[in-house]
Amino acid sequence: MSHTAPGTAPDSKPKQARLVQGPVAYGLLRLTTPLILGITANLAAGLLEAWYLAQVGTEELAAYSFTFPVTWALMSLSLGISIGLSSVLARTVGKGDQAQVKRLASDGILLIAVVIILVSSIGWFTIEPLFSALGADHTTLPLIVSYMSIWYFSMIFLAVPSLGANALRATGDASISGTIMVTGALLQMLFGPFLIFGLFGLPALGLEGAAISNLAARIIMFVVTMSVLHYRERLLDYTRLSLSAVMHSWQQILKVSIPATATNLIGPVSSAIVVSLLASFSQETVAGFGIASRIEGLFVIPLFALSASIGPFVGQNWGAERHDRANKAMLLAFKYSLTWGAVVALLLFGLGEEIVGLFDEHPQVLNVATLYLMLVPISYGAWGVLMMASAVFNSLGRPVSSTIMSLLRMFVIYVPLAFVGKALLGITGIFLAGCVANLSMGLFAFLWNRRTYRQSPDKMKLSSD
Repeated sequence: MSHTAPGTAPDSKPKQARLVQGPVAYGLLRLTTPLILGITANLAAGLLEAWYLAQVGTEELAAYSFTFPVTWALMSLSLGISIGLSSVLARTVGKGDQAQVKRLASDGILLIAVVIILVSSIGWFTIEPLFSALGADHTTLPLIVSYMSIWYFSMIFLAVPSLGANALRATGDASISGTIMVTGALLQMLFGPFLIFGLFGLPALGLEGAAISNLAARIIMFVVTMSVLHYRERLLDYTRLSLSAVMHSWQQILKVSIPATATNLIGPVSSAIVVSLLASFSQETVAGFGIASRIEGLFVIPLFALSASIGPFVGQNWGAERHDRANKAMLLAFKYSLTWGAVVALLLFGLGEEIVGLFDEHPQVLNVATLYLMLVPISYGAWGVLMMASAVFNSLGRPVSSTIMSLLRMFVIYVPLAFVGKALLGITGIFLAGCVANLSMGLFAFLWNRRTYRQSPDKMKLSSD
């Protein structure tokens, strides 16, 4: 039985539950394909940006690599709010509560704007002490300051389009969300060289130029996304805005967003610890890790895309009480993760060195990145299973389960093993720790998911509106 939040009128444009009918595999494919294109474009943009900066110099590339944990943390915060909105929105669409769909989307935009402006402001004032603590030295710190000062300002223009794309995907509309992601990435790739290298008489600003280029691309996509949400999809409405309605929506979103954000922040925090461990070897070691991370991201795109798709699919079907379809989708996602992980592991084991050589020929950078791509990809299949299980728990309103799994993976297994591995095997030991963490938690996540589903759906503790 649906209900309407305070201050919400029942005249919203209908948003049909598109994912509760038709073949399960086709439904997942229809959601995942545009997202693969979108994530591919964004990671390719990041990879190309790393290549641009590698041409400028190793110091610029090392400084850029130092920013990964922090930028990842803020994007994880944005993603956490998006997950909360997507979870509640998908189940609301499945229930057929059309007015509440519009209310949630409108108030979700407000929520992410408030949070990102606050957090970015804090980050802007703490750039130097934070990155000094991460291991940046006198050669990389000034470059980091010039980059992050602009990056923090641009974050609001990245977060809103990202949340908008997730909202569209939660309603079952993956094509527009994929188009938004692809267009933003293409603009980033197009603008980058002009200010990084100083083309057509523009100043050659290096790392700072990359940040300015990102800002320009993000502002354009912010305007486009808000226009799509308001005029085309009619998901935004602030004419009947009231404090009680906003608080009601925020409460629902934050029930999932807070633990989901905590889950997403675990990754960058542990990554920051790993970067500090690698920095004790050399700045070139950090640069090698940065390149390997970018290459890794490109090859696990299908896993990221599927994990972002499985949530809305399961959420809509669960809201419509189609538990059989939800379960079939989960099993398909697990099988695909293992298959894709095995293919990528074999590919990178054989071609990792050649791929790294396209970015940097510094011997130490090359050796570190190649070593990473020989060891860690062995665990990509299990990592994918963990992604799928986490996404499913979030979609069902059980984000604490995802948080527990991430805590176990990072702080019970990965980080302690990284310290031990460094002492025993150096850089190799740090990378092996990541591999072991993924393999063990992938198995644990699968068993937990199966145990949860075997419970009667009526007894499963799902969050309610």
